[in-house]
Amino acid sequence: MHRRAFLGGTALAVAGGPAVAHHGWSWAEGDQVELAGTIRRVTIAPPHPTLQVETARDGVWTVELGNPALTRRAGFVEGVANPGDRVVALGHRSLENGERRLKAVRITVGDRRFDIYPDRIRGG
Repeated sequence: MHRRAFLGGTALAVAGGPAVAHHGWSWAEGDQVELAGTIRRVTIAPPHPTLQVETARDGVWTVELGNPALTRRAGFVEGVANPGDRVVALGHRSLENGERRLKAVRITVGDRRFDIYPDRIRGG
């Protein structure tokens, strides 16, 4: 089942389903959402590489990737994404109301897709 959630004017596609319990994910919602925007900053450093992604209406979100080794295995390494690139992040939003933070399971930059947590991706 899919539904649309609108947050501050930015449409997020939500894939319904049960929450998946996993160490390190307890701060995030069970539903997966898609966040589209423009990369403002890329950080490839422990504990988690992150992207700062600016959306059209919500401002800047922090998008967390996997640990550096996991992120690298997915092919997301320094230089594959740069400030100004368009990005779509599939992942889980923070449970904290108003916090603009997303734990990504997949990142798409242009036509390049990086499955950070392939076993957690729902619906394709």
